[in-house]
Amino acid sequence: MLQSLRGFRDFYPENMVARRKMFNVMIDTVRRFGFREIDTPSLEGLELFKLKSGPDIVNETFSFVDKGGREVTLIPELTPSVARMIAARRKVLTFPQKWFSLSKMWRYEEPQSGRLREFYQLNVDIFGVDNIESDAEIIAVGAEIMKELGIENEIIIKISDRRLIEGILRCLGVENVEDALRVIDKREKISEEEFSRMMLEVGVREEFLDKLKSLLSIKKEFTKDAVNEVRNTLEEIFPVSSKRRDVQEMTPGFSLALQATEHLEKLCSYLSLYEVVPYCVLDLGLVRGLTYYTGIVFECFEKQGAFRAIFGGGRYDNLIELFGDAKVPAVGFAIGDAVLEQVMKKAGKWYSENLETDYFIAITNPDFYPLAVRIARNLRAKGFIVEMDLLKRNLEKQFKHADRLGTKHVIVIGEDELKEGKVTIKNMQTGAQEKVDLKSILEG
Repeated sequence: MLQSLRGFRDFYPENMVARRKMFNVMIDTVRRFGFREIDTPSLEGLELFKLKSGPDIVNETFSFVDKGGREVTLIPELTPSVARMIAARRKVLTFPQKWFSLSKMWRYEEPQSGRLREFYQLNVDIFGVDNIESDAEIIAVGAEIMKELGIENEIIIKISDRRLIEGILRCLGVENVEDALRVIDKREKISEEEFSRMMLEVGVREEFLDKLKSLLSIKKEFTKDAVNEVRNTLEEIFPVSSKRRDVQEMTPGFSLALQATEHLEKLCSYLSLYEVVPYCVLDLGLVRGLTYYTGIVFECFEKQGAFRAIFGGGRYDNLIELFGDAKVPAVGFAIGDAVLEQVMKKAGKWYSENLETDYFIAITNPDFYPLAVRIARNLRAKGFIVEMDLLKRNLEKQFKHADRLGTKHVIVIGEDELKEGKVTIKNMQTGAQEKVDLKSILEG
């Protein structure tokens, strides 16, 4: 028997009932924050992702050479495509632009729990603003989606700033910072021995390795006091860099790290306005693997750590200028459907997969079919979901089929009732029946 490919999924009507509810909640939430829907091609030039997504993403693409000899790929993520769109119309757009999309993505990676080769992803981005207010709003949007889905008490949002770790690495004399950040991003997926070896390979000196590990292991409730503790720890570890408070006289690495702590401290204040701080954790080991991030980064996880990240994102201020002639700051995040569904099911918040039908029109005689069509058209025009029997079954089988469709009411067109100018309506939940005037259904 032919089956779907590994890492790909089939969704039957009952599956889509629940998934559509989940997607609608996500879309309704971002719209309330003023985000506008966009869409992108499913196929892009591979060069778009070679430019800035990083080698890990490029190696996972479903890419091929098309009939025109071009290297193309099914999109593995959306941010480069959206950045290209912003760059293309930068001169006519007014900023900020707040965009969202819900699209399919494809990555050729090993399928496992929460990781598939084809998946849906909600992308939410703010363009043209480089302040803390936009960072706070984008995190608040993600938290609000979790709340609307009923899982706000099941999650934590890890927050850091890429500049903090980048500054620390520069203080340690690491030259190939991007390679080091990619290794740090993989830390929880590899052994400590392998992590140490890889960090030495990218230029971290052995005498500094334990200090770096200690900093990367800092995980605290996201408060101003916690950020101050991090700043004090940096000054203890790098006393030469921090002797003078004049930022211009500090080493560039320490200055960058200090700016990051100041940004995080202010971000905490703004997130408190959204009442999001209770869900947040300061996690210095969080850097995110994509190379285009330039500032704040965040990821949302189920509290028990049973799944991969539910959503993740950050600030990427330098990406759009790669496709145009000007810098456009940006911040955003993406939610994948697979892990989100897992978390909702574990929390008992997954939506009912029962099919839903408002009315089923049953007929006792095939001659009544034209009348059934008239009734169905009238009810559908009012927005109701209406089913009819297409197999000329007897009344008992029609009722069984209506029950399988999750029908709320069955309208029975019977010979005796029609003589009275009426039809019978049965409430499938209570079993109650009543006769109503046919005219009221056709004209009401």
